[in-house]
Amino acid sequence: MTRFFEVMHRDGAARLGRILIRGGVETPYIERTHESIMVNEGNALLHEQISCVIDSVNILPYIGLPYHAPEGLINFFAPLARDKMGMEAPVGVVVHPDWHVEGADMYVMAGARAIEGDARALLDSIIKIRASSKPDTALYVPALATPENLSMLIYLGADIVDDVLTTAKAYEGLYLTQDGEFSPGELLDLPCSCEVCRNNTPEGLRSMQAKERFELLAKHNYLRLEEELKRVKLHIRRGMLREYVEKQCRSRPWLTALLRLADAQYDYLEQRTPTYRSSRMLACSAESQNRVEVRRFAQRVKERFRSNGDILLIIPCSARKPYSTSQSHMALAMALGKYKNYVHELILTSPLGVVPRELELVYPAAHYDVAVTGVWDLEERQWVSGCLRDYLDTHSFKKVLAHVDGPYVEVCKQSGHDMAFTSKGRITSDESLLSLVEHVRAAVEELGTRPRSAKELILDMFRGMADYQFGAGNGELLVPGDAIVKGKYPRYMLFDGREQLCSISPDYGSLSLTLEGAKRMRLEPDYEVTIGDFVPKGSILAPGVIGASLQIRPGDDVLVKGPRAIGVGKAKMSGYEMVGSTRGMAVELRHVERL
Repeated sequence: MTRFFEVMHRDGAARLGRILIRGGVETPYIERTHESIMVNEGNALLHEQISCVIDSVNILPYIGLPYHAPEGLINFFAPLARDKMGMEAPVGVVVHPDWHVEGADMYVMAGARAIEGDARALLDSIIKIRASSKPDTALYVPALATPENLSMLIYLGADIVDDVLTTAKAYEGLYLTQDGEFSPGELLDLPCSCEVCRNNTPEGLRSMQAKERFELLAKHNYLRLEEELKRVKLHIRRGMLREYVEKQCRSRPWLTALLRLADAQYDYLEQRTPTYRSSRMLACSAESQNRVEVRRFAQRVKERFRSNGDILLIIPCSARKPYSTSQSHMALAMALGKYKNYVHELILTSPLGVVPRELELVYPAAHYDVAVTGVWDLEERQWVSGCLRDYLDTHSFKKVLAHVDGPYVEVCKQSGHDMAFTSKGRITSDESLLSLVEHVRAAVEELGTRPRSAKELILDMFRGMADYQFGAGNGELLVPGDAIVKGKYPRYMLFDGREQLCSISPDYGSLSLTLEGAKRMRLEPDYEVTIGDFVPKGSILAPGVIGASLQIRPGDDVLVKGPRAIGVGKAKMSGYEMVGSTRGMAVELRHVERL
């Protein structure tokens, strides 16, 4: 049971939390050590002395937070690299071979400094600590944080860092920034507006006594670290820390390697990443293609979504989202006219791969932005063509038409499936649109395809979104054939007679269920939360949860059941957190009914 730490907000493995000591300490948090390790004037601080502080867990007596913490707050882990390098754990550190410790609210990665630059060892250590400790416990990574790497440490799961390394760098005469470290001798100007840099010049720093220069560099380095922490917190609140990390990891090769290795540990990040959120997903680097949201979307389209029809029409994506509101897609719809109801549309896009028209409102299909150059690299082509191949392999369309141009043509050809190409250059040119209509008309006459009504198209959207969100087959259970649709695109509401079943929430890219809608689907066991013998009157806190599916992620709609009540709401934490945490909101209830 955790007594002193509570997670308040999540963005993947990064969290905003609160340590309930000292009147409450907000995390991520930087523990100040600079003033505690100062030496008297005239006593030079040698490199060996500062190294002793860095490499030993005996740093803790210098640090206010652990030193004054209540009994039972802290326990220690030694990183994997100590075994690999043949190093012994520092005196006083309890090393747990099975990586399983009970009874602490915070865990310290002992000797973390020893594995700086070893991306694999650092990542493995963090993952194993997280896997063997309660989800609502804090992780302290000492003597490792700099303005360069802070965002990455927090992105991977660190809650507490310190200024030990920035202080050590100051003793070495190094001036730290987000982009790297410099000696005053190589600076013509101080690229910072902190109080130290406003009142000093590189020449002035070089001419100072060593102790005075150290003091100023240490203060500057800490201020840069503190500024970076505020920036990271801002991105966590926005749900966009990943975008910032993709930019920041470029400052060091080992940080770039660390992000790529973290993406390879898909299960660790996916278990902690929200399924739906309102923030925009920016795909600005090669690493964007490997992020959880992209891989999860492709996996669900492949495993959960099914479209039954005769004719598939493949078209390119658009800069504007949802796609159907873009000029190019509206031009295609206008040209097709009545023939639009005969085809099933599939949009090709990087980095998501393929987006069925029925899922164009789903997160992140309606919530991403990507750099558009008209040129796709080899990796992009392979990824999108692979997604297209998977889609065509799992469906049985009788005729496939590709109305594409540019790099999309090569992507379609690489899928290995036969298809007719209908574009005569630019897809919205008069010649291309006439060719498209002729190909669709010929396919309809050849196959005798039945058109879908405007209402059927909307109902298919609800069914597709339900299958994507809750699993294959749930769309048919949720949406009756005589369902009534109210509202305007994209804020549709689904009714069965007078009973509302769900509505589309375009801000989050998901279906919002009513209790009746939740009852009609098979949400057990994948999206079910079991509570105790009480009737909830508001949000459900983690202590009230008895059981929860491990498939639940933040943002998912879940069915809540107990001996005295049944309800539906939005998960605020993953299922494994619900059953393993003793603090925090588990489910934000939308509807509840007493049994």
